[in-house]
Amino acid sequence: MIMRTGVLAVVVVAGLGQSPAGAQEAVPDLMGVWTGPYQVIRSNGRAEGVLTLKVTEQDGPLLRLEKSWETAPGDAPGDVGGELVTKAIEELVGVIGFDGREVQFAEQGDGGVYTGNLTAPDTLELVYVESGHQATAYRLVMTRTK
Repeated sequence: MIMRTGVLAVVVVAGLGQSPAGAQEAVPDLMGVWTGPYQVIRSNGRAEGVLTLKVTEQDGPLLRLEKSWETAPGDAPGDVGGELVTKAIEELVGVIGFDGREVQFAEQGDGGVYTGNLTAPDTLELVYVESGHQATAYRLVMTRTK
């Protein structure tokens, strides 16, 4: 009886020790250029356009990205650095979740945050929310070209 308990404890401890390595194996390669159309609602109106995310660096689950976007003339402009613009390039950082599917990105320089999921090797579904005087929200499906 004591022997079985000891063996069980060793198996549980050994299993726990292997958990982080298993999580590292689930990290997908997201390098490449991701694009998708989007419709956005802002505190100053609505807009639509195309958004591009370029993953410029990946170290395991940690990411650096460059976001570029453009909306149609006449649509509600976005606020980038206090300026209202219809196109911009912005820097982001991000992380891939432990399940290898969930992603979260944060814009540098403002409060914009993305949450989403990798639904296929080259398909990413994202939701964006930004608070503040120029509140913004949208969702989009992006596809990758490598």
